[in-house]
Amino acid sequence: MLTRSHIALGMLASMLAAGNAFAVSKEAQEFMNIQSKMAPDQCELQRLSGQAAAAQRAGDLGKRQGLNMQMEPVVKRLQSNQPRIQELAKYVQASSPDYQVVMQQNIDLRAKCKY
Repeated sequence: MLTRSHIALGMLASMLAAGNAFAVSKEAQEFMNIQSKMAPDQCELQRLSGQAAAAQRAGDLGKRQGLNMQMEPVVKRLQSNQPRIQELAKYVQASSPDYQVVMQQNIDLRAKCKY
């Protein structure tokens, strides 16, 4: 399993390779840091959601309810970051010079999810 430091190192290496390591604004950097911290929970939520959907298709109500209960704390952790993410999002819109770097990091983080 990747640790936060592995993700941060990968992100830094990607930005250095692209020549953008220190070119992002303070707000974009904070946005990216929050995304990195949220990535493991987002992957976990996707994994649990997929299992819950499979349990529903199989008609296994007990398993589905158990998975839904496991998702609750993950969702709460993700939701706790939403106010700040929404504030920072105005700095990383498509017209922002930081947009491409932030979106690439988002793609890289999602690609690291293991199911």
